Amino acid sequence: MNPKRVACKFFIHPDASAEVDLHPFIGLFHRFIQAGALPGLLIDVADYAHVPEGPGVLLVGHEVDYGLDLAGGRAGLLTTRKQLGGASLADALRSALVWGLQAIDAIERDGSTGIRFDPSLVSVQVVDRLVAPNDAAGWASLLEQAAPVLADLYGEKVEVSRIQADDPRRCLALQAFCREAAPASELARRLSGAGGDR
Repeated sequence: MNPKRVACKFFIHPDASAEVDLHPFIGLFHRFIQAGALPGLLIDVADYAHVPEGPGVLLVGHEVDYGLDLAGGRAGLLTTRKQLGGASLADALRSALVWGLQAIDAIERDGSTGIRFDPSLVSVQVVDRLVAPNDAAGWASLLEQAAPVLADLYGEKVEVSRIQADDPRRCLALQAFCREAAPASELARRLSGAGGDR
């Protein structure tokens, strides 16, 4: 499976307020562009804060988009890898996870948003319905390629489950959870060391 786009979402820490103030992310993401603070060629910031359960604030790049996403009623950082050049799903997923973890680490270190993330839970979507249909065969292929990457990320105790299985029109997706995950910076190093961040 060689998808065109793969996305992962690390959620805001459950102790955080239900209401997330998105406006500080506009300035933060502009500073990230100026400083080249995140992986990828970063281009612009788009503000969708007015859209209920929408994309929030989006940092648009050439190879990757980062966004404070509100979809599904739970805020988190959505990292979407694109321009993959025919990379396998496993390589694309590894890259998306590493870049997403580096982004949440940078956001927390900056401190201007007051947001903390929970790196113990991540959702993954293959945003390419032609290559990855949301059916039994697609799920088997996703699990086969994603399982080793998720084991590198969280260890052998990772719990992986299928999500969005009830609607074939939605993207093929999974959720991975580890009860005792390391901090984002350590998880990014672990995953990079296990296979690089292509």
